[in-house]
Amino acid sequence: MNKVFLFGLMLVLALIASTTQAQVTTGTVKGVVIDPNGAVVQNASVTIANKATGEKKTTQTSESGTFEFANLLVGDYSVVVEATNFKTTTLTDVRVQLSQPTDLSIAMQAGAITETVSITAGAELVDTATATLSKGFSDRQVVELAQTSAGPAGSPAGVNNLALLAPGVTSSGGVGVGVGGSVGGQRPRNNNFIVDGVDNNDKGVTGPQSYISPEEVAEFTLLQNQFSAEFARSNGGNFITVTKSGTNDFHGTGYGFVRNRYLNALDTIQKTAGITRNAADSTNFMPRYDYFRGGFNVGGPVFFPRFGEGGPGLWKLRNKLFFFTSYERINTGSAAGASGIVTPTASGFATLSSLSGVSATNLAVLKQYLGFLPSRTDTIEVCSLNVVHGVCPKANIIPVDVGVVAFPAPNFFKQNHAVINLDYIQSSKTLHHWRFSMTNGAGIDNTAALPIFFIAIPLKQRLFSYTLIHNFSSTLTNETRLAFRRSSAHDPVPDVQFPGLDAFPNLELDDLGISL
Repeated sequence: MNKVFLFGLMLVLALIASTTQAQVTTGTVKGVVIDPNGAVVQNASVTIANKATGEKKTTQTSESGTFEFANLLVGDYSVVVEATNFKTTTLTDVRVQLSQPTDLSIAMQAGAITETVSITAGAELVDTATATLSKGFSDRQVVELAQTSAGPAGSPAGVNNLALLAPGVTSSGGVGVGVGGSVGGQRPRNNNFIVDGVDNNDKGVTGPQSYISPEEVAEFTLLQNQFSAEFARSNGGNFITVTKSGTNDFHGTGYGFVRNRYLNALDTIQKTAGITRNAADSTNFMPRYDYFRGGFNVGGPVFFPRFGEGGPGLWKLRNKLFFFTSYERINTGSAAGASGIVTPTASGFATLSSLSGVSATNLAVLKQYLGFLPSRTDTIEVCSLNVVHGVCPKANIIPVDVGVVAFPAPNFFKQNHAVINLDYIQSSKTLHHWRFSMTNGAGIDNTAALPIFFIAIPLKQRLFSYTLIHNFSSTLTNETRLAFRRSSAHDPVPDVQFPGLDAFPNLELDDLGISL
């Protein structure tokens, strides 16, 4: 038994100490250094530097001429290789992508180390080490491609729609439950959604939960096929999003998009239907459709007050501490015609009042909420309300005058979304990342039958994570992540009263097709 335990412990330690092949929120750069004859170059000094933050890491090539840098933030890097009797080789524009190793083959040239050879590395990568299929989208693609704005306003699926541009992904076509499309022939409900290394799966319905604005995304990646074991839970696609970090320089953007019926042109179908852009023609004026999406973001280094010789000033933790913050507002409003409801006319209410056994309280509530003037009248046979069980006898069938009332149901949605990110590079071996996002939204419940119940349904989302990455050695890395995610939606009761009760009941009038 002891031997089995020791063997298991050794196996676990061996797995922990194995070289990291992929990370949820970071990338890897590895490669080999060779001389002009194709022989490997040992003990060469390899330095990688993040162009945005100035973070640098240095290592030596192994006996086989290989090197590796793990746990790198997504972005552009430069790589400098120095070796005795060889010219210094500099690779610029080395792109580190999410969860995909960047393989470099660096050929040194004979000469003095003071001489420099500059090479521009390509941005397109081919993963030759694993069978994983990966498709990444940069921050610019996430913002500019139209797929991210598809779907309902404020939908968390926006950024994830980019997966439809990846090979092996098709729209579900309404077949199966879930978001993100069918990845590799899998059902959409088999997809997995991750934001900054945190589970972002809605537990109620298959799909993402917390909203992520395209403006705050550093990179979006879809992983499919035989991905590594750290991407557990689902066998469909892994939809991985990493939000932006600050840099050594201040950067920010402001954006806004507006459309409404006063600016929109008429299409052929609307023209054929007699719709006009003349606001004075209230009958045929374009139906309301208002949409606004706008906000701003800013990121850069963090400054601290400094007191010393020469008086107070500002001290910047250059190459150390960075921030990124973002705010976005979304508004939508449109006119949606509701199907007509059936309500008794004045004579119909009089007939109901004359029936024996009718509850005066219920009838008064019915008049209060169904007291609309019908556009047309008809008669309907309803059961006398004193019949409780069984099929209505013919003696209890009463003809009541009724009419159809139609009114537009409002369709409005608003959302405020904010993000605060902090990154601290403690050393070349230790990194800290803090992420916090907050979303407050509200939409009108227009599924109710009557305007009195058209109320706002609030939706609140919170997502926080702290990640600590420490490299003990080139073969042993620890990644600790603490996270908190909460999403709450409430269906409040409108300010309506039912006589004699402290809560408004659900009333179903099947004969009239009305729900209160």
